[in-house]
Amino acid sequence: MRYLLLLVPLALLSASLLGLREEEKPKCKVETKEVVRSVYGSGYVKSVHQVEVRVDVTGRVERVLVKEGQRVRRGEVIAIVNSGGLREKIREVEERIRSIREKLEKGSDFRKILDLKVSMAEENLTKAKARYERRRRLFEKGVIPREALEEAERSYLLALKNLEIARREREEALRDLRNQIRSLLRTRDAMREELEKYTVRSPVDGFVLRVYVEEGDTVNPIGGRDLVATLGSREKEVVLLVDEEFAPLVREGQRAYLYLEALPGRVVEGRVRSKDLESDPSRRVVRVRVEADLPEDLPVNSVAEGNIIIDVLKTTVVPREAVRDGYVTLVVGGERRRVKVNRIFKDFAEVIGYPEGTPCEIP
Repeated sequence: MRYLLLLVPLALLSASLLGLREEEKPKCKVETKEVVRSVYGSGYVKSVHQVEVRVDVTGRVERVLVKEGQRVRRGEVIAIVNSGGLREKIREVEERIRSIREKLEKGSDFRKILDLKVSMAEENLTKAKARYERRRRLFEKGVIPREALEEAERSYLLALKNLEIARREREEALRDLRNQIRSLLRTRDAMREELEKYTVRSPVDGFVLRVYVEEGDTVNPIGGRDLVATLGSREKEVVLLVDEEFAPLVREGQRAYLYLEALPGRVVEGRVRSKDLESDPSRRVVRVRVEADLPEDLPVNSVAEGNIIIDVLKTTVVPREAVRDGYVTLVVGGERRRVKVNRIFKDFAEVIGYPEGTPCEIP
């Protein structure tokens, strides 16, 4: 990493070295330049929202439905893992649910049998009641003994109880079927939820950056083989790694000029989105994120470099080749004077206190 200071000249050098006598030193002049101070960083392109798609089930990959570089929608199926017969079990449960619902329908054979039992009990009750009432009238007239009336009364009460039993049994049978359906629906929904784990879907709208599995591979989260694909959002940014020494100079919103290997010959202007508050202890760099108008098809992880503009200032400078050991020779009032430079930039060195046009020598 290095700290770059770029210079944007306000005027071109006007001094010409042609025609000088061989014994004379080449001359230059103190000039006023606009100096752009910048911080350099190298890095890479990444998606603003980049996610790793993993599975939490074990099984064989049956199908891979996407390719690298493909655009995907949120919820779109990326891959399918063999569920080990879970789909067949769900179909069996659904068949049982369908069968029970058929029994519950009016007019079904099951309902007919229950209704027939109730109808027969109702018919028996009607007959027993009529017989009891007839005997009661006869008893009141003194035609039959009490024992005959009591026997008819017992038959009536028994028929009444049998009707209650038939109705209760019908209701319990229907309630039991409804409970079975509710239980089976819970089982089916739980199995569907489990099955969904075997269907790997995209969690975002974006692009497939990389696919890590092929059909026939085995995925196993316990063994650390659960990564299926890496996806990235359409929006991209550039991450620049800046020396931690210069990271405090970087602020959100500062302009940055980016140079991308995937876009040769182009300079892309962007702005600092954010920077990490933590330095990488091994490399002593800080990640700075730069937002810019980048093409959708720009490869993620492609190499990038950039200069983040810290500030712009005007100052007096001499050409850098005029500097030796931190000093420059100026001609002041006809006398040669050795002057210490203040700062050395990319192509120039700053001198303070000497007016524009002051001659200098190039050793």
